[in-house]
Amino acid sequence: MIVAAVLLWFASLCAYLCSRQQTFLPKPIEKLTGWGLFTLLGFLAWLFMLGTFDPVTAIFIVVAFVMAAWIAIVLVRGHSQATLISFSSCGALISATIFGLGAF
Repeated sequence: MIVAAVLLWFASLCAYLCSRQQTFLPKPIEKLTGWGLFTLLGFLAWLFMLGTFDPVTAIFIVVAFVMAAWIAIVLVRGHSQATLISFSSCGALISATIFGLGAF
């Protein structure tokens, strides 16, 4: 479950890095690469969640997490000038902590 949370965080971040409005990189990554990684990591996270939840429930959790992560990325990035490495590692740690506490 914690692995799924980390995968979903990085999937959401990959989709954000495709945007022209992102401020982490001087130039956004290719849309095909970013959305391809988003799809792959989201699917892997869904597979990890199948050990705990039914397939439909896991899909709803994935969608809810991605929506919350995108909102968090935009809001936190607007108030913080952290580097990509520190931002992504803190986000992964917070996501893993929230999922870890909620799963048990």
